Amino acid sequence: MRAMPQDQKSPADSPRVYRAASAPWLTGFLVILGVAVAVAGWGHNPLLFAASVCCGAAVAGLGYALYWRPRLEIRDHGVRIINPLRAVVIPWAHIIDVRTRFTVTVVTEAGSHSCFALPAAGPGSALRSGPRGVSQAHPLARTDGAVRTGDLAGTRSGAAANDIRSLWQRKIDTGELDVFTRDDAALEPVRMSYVPAPLTVTLVMAAAGVTLFVTA
Repeated sequence: MRAMPQDQKSPADSPRVYRAASAPWLTGFLVILGVAVAVAGWGHNPLLFAASVCCGAAVAGLGYALYWRPRLEIRDHGVRIINPLRAVVIPWAHIIDVRTRFTVTVVTEAGSHSCFALPAAGPGSALRSGPRGVSQAHPLARTDGAVRTGDLAGTRSGAAANDIRSLWQRKIDTGELDVFTRDDAALEPVRMSYVPAPLTVTLVMAAAGVTLFVTA
């Protein structure tokens, strides 16, 4: 699953948002399918119509919860990762590494946070990236002379990881971020929150639709 940036501006100028490249068409497909399911119940008895509406809403909600909502945001104050059930905001001072072995993962001293929407690029993406994908990769991604597939600059996982590394390095070079003499007690903490509502509503609508269909 490839990913694409939603904003082509520099991350220092405005937030840069990455979603899976498949997110628009998968979400659109499920929304259209949901509408079709809802309309299919028109003209039947009220229970069947209500069941079709609930099931259609569940299908459309699944597209939003699994494909559109998950994303990675690169902001001036830090990195925000939104997964289907959890969101985390990571200030720049807490970041110590960015990995792309399986998915784009931001590493802090307290733990790692992976982005559901940005899995590492596959062999096909690596081939399309070409030699420039290696030469344009951030120096932190090729410290041992080799570049991991997920770090290639021509891939979406590599582009997101390189953006994080570049802005992190820029903040250190300009003195905005001091990783050596920082006061940990004064740092803004990593903030995590669980957001089960989108998937919960989807499951409730699906359950209601099945129940109504059985009782109709």
